[in-house]
Amino acid sequence: MADVKDDISYMRRLAEQGRRGPILGGTFLAAAGVVFGGTCFVQWAGQDGLLPISGWGLLYLWLGAFGVFALVWFALFFRLRARAGSVSSASNAAFGVAWSSCGVGVLVAFAATEIVAAVVKAPIVLNAYVPMIFAFYGVAWFSSAAMARRSWMFAAAAASFAFAFIMAALAENRLQTPMMGVALLLLLTVPGFRLMVEDERQ
Repeated sequence: MADVKDDISYMRRLAEQGRRGPILGGTFLAAAGVVFGGTCFVQWAGQDGLLPISGWGLLYLWLGAFGVFALVWFALFFRLRARAGSVSSASNAAFGVAWSSCGVGVLVAFAATEIVAAVVKAPIVLNAYVPMIFAFYGVAWFSSAAMARRSWMFAAAAASFAFAFIMAALAENRLQTPMMGVALLLLLTVPGFRLMVEDERQ
């Protein structure tokens, strides 16, 4: 009987360590917040006439941002891939799945919104896309918090959902772009750095 209790206690400790284990994705989030948040501020400067960016220039600006982040992503991926093999935990796996799904969802939502706008011949429909981005962030943070048992992630999820409503209220408002930049830094970069600090401490 004692052996059975010891085995159960051992398995419970392993499960708890899996939930509390390090999460390696913080660097990706921090980088995404800096790249895309910074791009929002550059776009805002162009909209206010502070920089010579308009029309097609804005498209190239965002394509360039995606290109920069792709390079950063690959650099970080190959840097962390070797270490990921030695860091296997439920929290790390759940975090990766949640944010990978979030990224796919954001891209699919963009394509679907573009199709709707084209079908109904109403470009204004595209205004619904930005709030959806933050709704996806909220789902990713909520899922990560539930699996990893990090209470602060629930706060990040709540803030993400709140920003979805803020972005909706600011549709067609020139302040939406800088507000989005602030939101990306708060919801991606700041939590990303926190995860990096937690990883260093473990």
